[in-house]
Amino acid sequence: MQHSILVVDDEPYYCSTLKFLLESNSYRVEIATSGREALSFLQNDSFHAVLLDLNLPDIHGIQVAEYIKQNHQDTAIIIQTGYATVNSAIQAMRNDVFDFLCKPNKTELVLETIARGIENKQLKRELAQSEKRLRRLSEATWEGIAIFDNNRLLHVNNQLCRIFGYTEAELLHLPFTDILPGWDLCRSVNCEKEDDTTGAAECSGRRKDGRTIPVEVRVRKDGGENQVVAIRDISTRKAAEQKRMELQRRLTDAQRMESLGLMAGSVAHDLNNILTGIVTFPELLLSNMSPADTFRPEIELIYRAGRQAADVVADLLTVARGSKCKKEPNNLNLLVNNYVDSIEYRQLENDFPGITIHVGLEPDLPNLSCSAIHIAKSIINLVTNAAEACGNEGDIIIRTISRKLIEPIRGYEEIPPGEYVVLSIADNGSGIAADGLSRIFEPFYSKKEMGRSGTGLGLTVIWNTVRDHHGYIDLTSNWAGSRFDLYFPVSLDKRRAVQDSFSLEALFGKGEKILIVDDEESQRNIACSILKQLGYAPFSVDSGRTAVEYIKKEPVDLVLLDMIMEPGMDGCQTFAEILKYFPGQKAVITSGYCNKEDQERMKSLGISQYITKPYSLACIARAIRLEIDGETGCGIKRT
Repeated sequence: MQHSILVVDDEPYYCSTLKFLLESNSYRVEIATSGREALSFLQNDSFHAVLLDLNLPDIHGIQVAEYIKQNHQDTAIIIQTGYATVNSAIQAMRNDVFDFLCKPNKTELVLETIARGIENKQLKRELAQSEKRLRRLSEATWEGIAIFDNNRLLHVNNQLCRIFGYTEAELLHLPFTDILPGWDLCRSVNCEKEDDTTGAAECSGRRKDGRTIPVEVRVRKDGGENQVVAIRDISTRKAAEQKRMELQRRLTDAQRMESLGLMAGSVAHDLNNILTGIVTFPELLLSNMSPADTFRPEIELIYRAGRQAADVVADLLTVARGSKCKKEPNNLNLLVNNYVDSIEYRQLENDFPGITIHVGLEPDLPNLSCSAIHIAKSIINLVTNAAEACGNEGDIIIRTISRKLIEPIRGYEEIPPGEYVVLSIADNGSGIAADGLSRIFEPFYSKKEMGRSGTGLGLTVIWNTVRDHHGYIDLTSNWAGSRFDLYFPVSLDKRRAVQDSFSLEALFGKGEKILIVDDEESQRNIACSILKQLGYAPFSVDSGRTAVEYIKKEPVDLVLLDMIMEPGMDGCQTFAEILKYFPGQKAVITSGYCNKEDQERMKSLGISQYITKPYSLACIARAIRLEIDGETGCGIKRT
C-alpha cells in the first residue's frame, strides 16, 4: 500500500526537494504552499501524514493542525519549522501533533519520523478496532440458561452443557453450586436488587474436567419459587481484554520510549560537549599531579562525576534508540579477567569490604562475537547489583560456562537449542520481590536509591545488550539470593581474542600537524590542550568551509572533525570536500552524538576512527595514532 503525504510549506525549493525525497521512497506526495490550499486538499482527500510548517503566509499552521485533528484522526501531524517557540510547541502537542522537527533537518530523520508517525496511527487504529471487535464478541456470545430451585437444577439448555462440559442428564443430578462455586457471592449481589431482574455479576465456574472458567451470571425470578439464571462463558472476552491491555501497554511503552529517545537524542550532543570539559580538563590536571598533591582527591571527584554523567547519557541513548554496536571475536574469560583487574572492581571491594567475590572460569571457553565494551558494562552492572543486594556481607559468584542445549530451556524466557557461552553471576543477597521479576528490565523500574545505585537503566542496558547480541537471559531469585545467566551464541570465528596493551606514552605524537574543526570555541580549546600534551602541533578553525580553505594553504597530517556543526557543513560533508583536493587526507570524527546513518556515511568516506565526546586522553591518542600510522609499535592494528 502506497502511503500519501501532504507537505505544507511556503518555500517552493524546500517543497520540491522534499517531494523528490519522499517520492523516491515510494510515497505519494501533494504540495500546498499556503494554509488555505492545505485545507482545500484536506477537504477532498485524506493523507497518512502531513508535514506542516507553522509560519504560513495566510493562516497559522496550528489552525491547519486543529482542522486535521477534528476531521482526519488517522493522519499523523509532523510539525517542521525554523522558528519554534515554547508556546507553539505546547499548542502543537494539544492538537495531537506526533513530532516536532526544527529546520534544517536531516533527510534520514524526516523519513524515520514519517514512518514512525504512520506506524503510531496504525497502532491506534488497531487498538480501536480491537476494542470494537471485543464489544461485538461480548454482545454476540450465546448464554447458558438454567432453571433452579434450592440449589437444584431443574432445566438446562445445550449451551450450558457445552460451557461446563456435561451432558444434560449429568447436570440435572448436580447441585447448582458444583458448577458455580461462587454462587453465594453472586446471590448476595443479586439480593440487593429490588426488581425481578438482576445486573450481571462475574464469578468463577467449574467445568467437568476441573478447569475453572470466568463466567458472567444474570438471575431473574420466574414469578414463583424458581429462578432463571443466564450464564455466559467470558473466557474469550477476558483473553481479548488481556490482549487489548497488552496492546495498550505496548503502545504506551512505545510512546514513552519514543519521547525518551527524542529527548536523549536532542540533548546528547550538547550535553556531551559540556561534559567534555568536565571530564577532560580534570584528566589533564591529574596527569600532571603527583599522588600527594593537595587538591588531587577533589579533582578526582570532579572527574568521576563527569564520567558518571556521560554514562547516564550513553545509557539513555542505548535504551531509547537501541544503539547498535560493532562486534568482534572475543573471549568471555578475558572480559571477566579484565573486570577483575579494573578500577571498578577495586572500587567495589572498597565500598563493600564484607563481600567475597568468587570467580570460576571454564577453561578453553569458545569465543563469542561481541562488543567488549557492552559486555564489560553488563558484568559491572550485574556485579554491582549483586553487591548492593548482599549489603554489608555476602558472597558473589562469577562463572563462565560452555553449554550445548539439545532441548529448550523454559525459564525466565525460552532459550532455544544451540551452543552458548554463559555468563553467570549469583549472589546470596535479599533477592528480587516476586511482583518485580516481570518488570525488572524496564527503564527506571529500579527500587534502589537513585544517585547511589546508578541511573535506573542498568538492567535495561543489559537487556538491550543481550538482545543486540542475539542472546537470552535466565533469571532466578528468591529469599536465598538471585542468579542472572546471560546466554550468548558461540562464534564460529576461531581467531584468538587479544587485549590491547599499551601505555599512553607509546601513543604520543611526534610533532604532527593536526587541524581541529569544531563550531564551539570551548571544544577547540579542549582539543588543543589535549593534543599539545600528547606531543602534536594543533591548529583550529570554527567551520567546515574555513577548514577546506586552511588545508588548501597549509596541508596537515590529520583533521579532527566534529560531526555536528551548525550552520554550514557537518563533519562528513567537510571531509568529502577536503578529499576533492587531498584524496589521501586522514581524519578522525568526534561528536557528542552520532546515529547509525552518520556512521555509514563515515565508512563510505573511508573514516575508520570515530570517538564519542567526552573523550579521554587515551581514547583520542589511540584513535589518532591508529589513523596516522595504521599499525603502531604497540601492536595496535587498524580495525
